[in-house]
Amino acid sequence: MGYEVRRDAAKPIRRPVDFMLEAKLRPPPARPEWVTRSRLVDELETASQRPVTLIAAPAGYGKTTAVTQWLASASGPATTAWVSLDTADNDPVRLWTHIATALDRAGCVIAGFVAAGSHDMLTAVLPKIIAGMAELASGVTLLIDDFHIVRATACHAQMDFLIKHLPEQAHVVLITRADPTLRLGRLRAAGQLSEIRADELAFDVAEAVSLLASDGVTLSTESMWELMRRTEGWPAGLYLAALSLAGRTDANDFIHHFTGTNRFIGDYLTEEVLSRQSEEVRNFILDMSIVQRFSAPLCEYVTGERKSARILRDLQYTNLFLIPLDAQDHWFRFHHLFGAVARNALEIEQPDRIAMLHGRAAKWLSENGYVDVAIEHALAAGNSDDAAALVQASWMQYVDSGLGSTVHGWVRALRASGATENVNTLATASWMAALSGEIDEMQQLLKQLSSTSNHGMLPDEAQSVESTVALIRGLFGFDGPVEMLAAARRAAELETDGNTRWYGVANTALGHASYVAGDLSTAVDLLPRGAHSEAAPALIRVLAFSMLALTQAELGQHDRSRKSAEQAMEVVETRSMHALPQITLAFTAFGQSQAASGKLEDAMTTLDHGLALRRKLPGLSPWPTMHHLLVMGRVAVIAGDLPLGRQLLDEAAAMIRRYPQGMAAMIARLDAARKGLRESQNGELRTEHLTAREIDILRKLATPQSLSQIASELYVSPNTVKTHTLSLYRKLGARSRSEAVTIGRQRLLI
Repeated sequence: MGYEVRRDAAKPIRRPVDFMLEAKLRPPPARPEWVTRSRLVDELETASQRPVTLIAAPAGYGKTTAVTQWLASASGPATTAWVSLDTADNDPVRLWTHIATALDRAGCVIAGFVAAGSHDMLTAVLPKIIAGMAELASGVTLLIDDFHIVRATACHAQMDFLIKHLPEQAHVVLITRADPTLRLGRLRAAGQLSEIRADELAFDVAEAVSLLASDGVTLSTESMWELMRRTEGWPAGLYLAALSLAGRTDANDFIHHFTGTNRFIGDYLTEEVLSRQSEEVRNFILDMSIVQRFSAPLCEYVTGERKSARILRDLQYTNLFLIPLDAQDHWFRFHHLFGAVARNALEIEQPDRIAMLHGRAAKWLSENGYVDVAIEHALAAGNSDDAAALVQASWMQYVDSGLGSTVHGWVRALRASGATENVNTLATASWMAALSGEIDEMQQLLKQLSSTSNHGMLPDEAQSVESTVALIRGLFGFDGPVEMLAAARRAAELETDGNTRWYGVANTALGHASYVAGDLSTAVDLLPRGAHSEAAPALIRVLAFSMLALTQAELGQHDRSRKSAEQAMEVVETRSMHALPQITLAFTAFGQSQAASGKLEDAMTTLDHGLALRRKLPGLSPWPTMHHLLVMGRVAVIAGDLPLGRQLLDEAAAMIRRYPQGMAAMIARLDAARKGLRESQNGELRTEHLTAREIDILRKLATPQSLSQIASELYVSPNTVKTHTLSLYRKLGARSRSEAVTIGRQRLLI
């Protein structure tokens, strides 16, 4: 890449913003009452000799159960990473954060991993995951359950990439109800894919006999074959038959009426299993069928009963439809089929109760930090205002964690629910449109937002609607420099609490707007308030440090500028934000710093990366692009690439001309860069580069110090300083100290 910043060898993986991690990152514990399926365990062991195993079959075929038995067996893999997916994992950042967290727990060291590089996952994130898997000498098996839930094209493309570059000692197991849209044909042709499907997962006669015997059911040979014919070995059908047959005196006769179809399953679970429960247990099951995962405290809140822990304990030991999700038996879920039937029964019998149950679930989940699921339940309850408030309170935290896709999904869901005029929906949607460069949509949303009555502090702790509008207009500056400065000033007037994130955002916006206006003293005073704020989002800290570096360089404070540029890059490094177009100012500042140190080749590499990144989302705020073009154009001229320098400065000029007012300082910066270009074209700027020592002495020449004082400060002799001074004069084409200093400033060296 060409940039040089301090890197930690390995950083712990950040946990996602909120999720029931223990429930997602552990396979269901094996249970003694399960029928032992040694045949499938052997098949899975054989399958693991190939890089990828696909276990694909409809619901009720015991896919997860078979894998769990394999993991618990003596022949199972020694090192495993398990991830159970849900609909939220259609966000690539969330998906790969969970996978990386599971691999990290398995012992794979994934250096510096944070999946915030969501715009370029294939180059910013997956290589780290693959490298981490490769370095685990003992190998690792990554098991992904319910892969059919993930339908996002980007997620499938990324999984293809992982599989294509899978280390030799690694193995991926995909458990799914349907074939994923991966390149399975290529894997089959290459002999890299093992497949276990419904035919293999179906019970054979011996396994069916064992299942029935565990419930004390004995059938005649004829009835046993009849049952196998009717169910076709479908494990769910056989299991339900076993439950139905237990205690019957007419078992053989009952088999003739058993169909084993999905419709029968629904009828059976409704008429037999649910109806056989006590009223207390049945109501509990119907109520809790609305949630995917539940714990005793959640159940107590949703049902309004304080017997949930006892009911869960009883169901766990008497009913296989309840599946524990962690070793501590804290979180559970119903078997998918059973849960679906229970929800259907609830919809038929008590439709008016459903909204209330979802509302209670949303409240408990929200209060306990499970924001994702709380929003889903609030929307399901029809409480779109509550959902909008939850989204508004959480959007910044999610965006700052790289989960912008999740927030976009929430905004779409809120609009679909009819909450388009809700002030919280408008505020969140405005921020997301601005961050995505959707200018027309942002302007329309801000217009709507401004027309709403002031609701006081918003859920995300912005002081008011007025403050939110001012923050967006002042930070992104789509309306031009005059309006940007005015809006940023208003935001800073409104956001005065130094402990909030918005204080740092407002002061960063005002510091940047002041720099654009040429007020460097104000900029250098305000920008540290955002850069050093612990509450400020990472994106804002990058912006603040970067603009501080540009301001300090323009003031001649090159040591401070270099430090600020490095601090900006440290935030980028720590948060793995290299692929985000919104952080390109860090590359602007760091590239300028490298050029000022004489590392022109590294500087151009850094600046080229930043420009390519910015061009991925051309609708973003124009100001970082302008700053980058000016800096890169000047550095290109210094490096001797005059055509590129001219092209970049011409592009910057075209952007500057868009704004007729408030651009004097930006025009002056452009003129200075073009002057350097003209001098280079006239042959007045030499291409020979200064050494690091010559740069140090040149910077000292810009001070009132004498040559003897400079020599003393640098711990060299006066003759050495004179020699270096003459050399740098020659390289710069300067005839005096003042001329050398002037040329040095033009070349960004001072």
